[in-house]
Amino acid sequence: MTAFQPGLTLSRLFYAEAVRPLLSDRPHAAARLGPGSDVLGLDTPRSTDHDWGPRLELFVDDDTGELDTRLREHLPKRFHGWPTHFEPPGARVRSMADTDGPVDHYVTVTSFPRWCRGRLGFDPAAGVTTLDWLATPWQRLAEITGGAVFHDPDQTLSRVRGQVRWYPPDLWRYVLAAQWQRLAEEEPFPARAAEAGDDLGARVLTARLTREIARLALLLTRRWPLYPKWLMAALPPDPVTVHLDAALRADPAHEREDALCTALELLAERQNALGLAAELPATRREFFDRGYAVIGADRFASALHDAITDPDLRARPLTGSIDQITDSTAVLGDLELCRSLVAHRP
Repeated sequence: MTAFQPGLTLSRLFYAEAVRPLLSDRPHAAARLGPGSDVLGLDTPRSTDHDWGPRLELFVDDDTGELDTRLREHLPKRFHGWPTHFEPPGARVRSMADTDGPVDHYVTVTSFPRWCRGRLGFDPAAGVTTLDWLATPWQRLAEITGGAVFHDPDQTLSRVRGQVRWYPPDLWRYVLAAQWQRLAEEEPFPARAAEAGDDLGARVLTARLTREIARLALLLTRRWPLYPKWLMAALPPDPVTVHLDAALRADPAHEREDALCTALELLAERQNALGLAAELPATRREFFDRGYAVIGADRFASALHDAITDPDLRARPLTGSIDQITDSTAVLGDLELCRSLVAHRP
């Protein structure tokens, strides 16, 4: 068994020791970006069963296939104990395998603008519009701003990654407002379900709110919320995370309610500290006269919306980014459909 090491470490060594010597003086940039738990820094030994191994993205201005052929014929069949050959050829999901013939490698050879258009739906070097920001799934933005750059002689990769590192201030306000609004729509529901004797429903609603609070926590710290498999793993081990864990573990309904409210109070304090909108009391309150404790998330949504200076953003319905509109994998995996949904305004 080959000892596991983080995929980014393996890819960096693979570029330096195996790929770079085959490029001669060919102008290029190299990185490990795009899909994969290794790009997110969340890979484990389990990750080695598919789409993991000695791999990277090699960016060149033009390639007729000669470079791909050179890599197929001259790459070592194993690198640091791991196969450099992947099967099945051309499949969406590929796994390392030994071979006696040419290496069907996992080195993506393309131009960086073409790669960006394929992964994001646009080329950030030409500028990033409001539609670009809102129609690009958070996971895709995490995949281009995460990972690692191994060679970037003219800093093109670094500049583009910097352009999509985080939202401009008004777009940040808009997306945060939409996230608070999502919370406002359901924050009294767990208590109402529990009051009606539907404990299972109350727990499901608590879990739904926990997910939305986790997304809010990440957005407030300028971190892209990841897709469901990795969302909670991306949370820092801070008091908010502790209270979300308590909400999911608590048995009495009032303890779940208290944990959710405490997490939201902490996030409301963080928003106040950011100065993105008018400061509001970060304290829970009664939901009308029903006795349910809520943060009053709509207050924070309104304050953020009122602080937006861009008239086009202010005029948009508070639906937010594509991830706040839908969590359908079929939609989020279709960038043209994402752009169509975000561009449509009733």
